[in-house]
Amino acid sequence: MDKKFIDAMPVIEHLQSNGHDTYFVGGAVRDQLLGKEIGDIDIATAAKPNEVIELFDKVIPVGIDHGTVLVRYRGESYEVTTFRIDGEYNDFRHPDEVKYVSSIEEDLSRRDFTMNAIAMNKDGQIIDPYGGQEDIRDQQIRTVGSPDERFQEDPLRMMRAIRFVSQHGFELSEETYKAFDQWKQLLSHIAIERVAVEFEKLFSGVDLNKAWTLLVESRLYAHLPILKKSSRLMNSTKQITWVPLYDLAEVITVFHLLEPGVSIDKWVKHWKLSNRIKRKSLTLVNAWDLWQNSKKKQCLYHLGEEHIAAFYRVITTLNSHFDKEIYELYKDYKSLPIHSRQDLQVDGNDIKEWFPDEKPGPWIKQFMESVEELIINGELANDSLEIKERVASWNPHELN
Repeated sequence: MDKKFIDAMPVIEHLQSNGHDTYFVGGAVRDQLLGKEIGDIDIATAAKPNEVIELFDKVIPVGIDHGTVLVRYRGESYEVTTFRIDGEYNDFRHPDEVKYVSSIEEDLSRRDFTMNAIAMNKDGQIIDPYGGQEDIRDQQIRTVGSPDERFQEDPLRMMRAIRFVSQHGFELSEETYKAFDQWKQLLSHIAIERVAVEFEKLFSGVDLNKAWTLLVESRLYAHLPILKKSSRLMNSTKQITWVPLYDLAEVITVFHLLEPGVSIDKWVKHWKLSNRIKRKSLTLVNAWDLWQNSKKKQCLYHLGEEHIAAFYRVITTLNSHFDKEIYELYKDYKSLPIHSRQDLQVDGNDIKEWFPDEKPGPWIKQFMESVEELIINGELANDSLEIKERVASWNPHELN
C-alpha cells in the first residue's frame, strides 16, 4: 500500500473506531491499481459532516452543503465526504440536493466513470460494484450506469473522459462515446474556468494525440469559445504529432502560430485566463518570430532560461524535424555574453550623459536596444569604454 494511504490511515481508523464505515475512494485508488503515482487522498464515510467535525481537532467545512469537509492531520489535508446520492443537477455541476446514504456501494453509484467508482478499506480490500477493475484491465473508460444521465448531470464529464484518454491511453467505450453526440451542446453551459482545467490536463497526457483526435472528431470543440469558430484549423490539427504541453500558454501559442487569426488576447479574455498566460504566450510568439528570421541568439536571450523548455515544446510540436536537442538550446543560451539588460556595463543614464545637449526621449531606449543586440550577436564587447566609443558615432535624430 502506498505511503500516502498509510499516512492517512489514522483518519480512517478514528472514524471506524467510532462506528462509521470509512473507505479510501477516487483517483488515488484508481492510480494505485494502475501502478501510478497517486495524488490527493479522498475519503468516504458513513459519518455525517457534523460527526466528522466533532471527531477531529482541525476541520474546514469546505463543501459541507454537499457533505464534504477537509480534515487536517499531521500537516496533510484529506477531503472526507459522507456517503451520499445526488439529486437533480440544474447548474450542470452541483446537485440541487444530496441525500445521505448508509452504504459505500450507493455512494459509488454517483461517480462519473467506473475506474473512479472503486473504494478500498484500511486492509487494502477493494470494493468495486461497477466493474472498474475490469475496465482498467481492458483499458476502457465507461460511465457508471447510463452515459446519458452522467453527461446530463455534468457535461464536463465528456471533456474529462477525453482527458483520461490522454493521461492513461485508454479507449472510450462505444456507448460512452456515442452519448457525446446528444449531450455535447451542454458544454456551452459550463463555466469556462472548469473547461480550461480539463483542456490543460488533456495537453499534458502521454497519449495526447489519441485524445486530440477524439476531441476533433467528436466535435466537442464546436461548443467551446474560440475553437468553435475554427473548424478548418481544428481538422488540420489532426495531422500534427503533438508534443505534451505544460500549460495553456503553450497551447494558445501553437494555435496562434498555426493560424494568426486565432487571437491570443481574445482567447485569454474568453477563457478567463491570467495575465501570466498571456505574457508567456506573447513571449513564445515573439521568440518564434526571431528564430524564423535567423535571429537565434536574440530569440534565446528574449526567452530567458525559464521559457526555453516551453519554446522547445512549441517548436517541436510545429516542426517534428527540428534538428536541435533541448540541451543544445540551454548550452547556446549559457554561452550568450549577457542574459539580461542588468548584465550590461552601461544603462540609459550613461547614454544620456554622453549626449548632454540632447533632451531625453525614445532615442535612449532605441540606443540601449541596439547596444544590447550588438553585444548578444558578438559584434560589440560588453565594456563601457567600447560601448561609449561605438555609440558616440550615432545620431539621436536618425532613429530607425
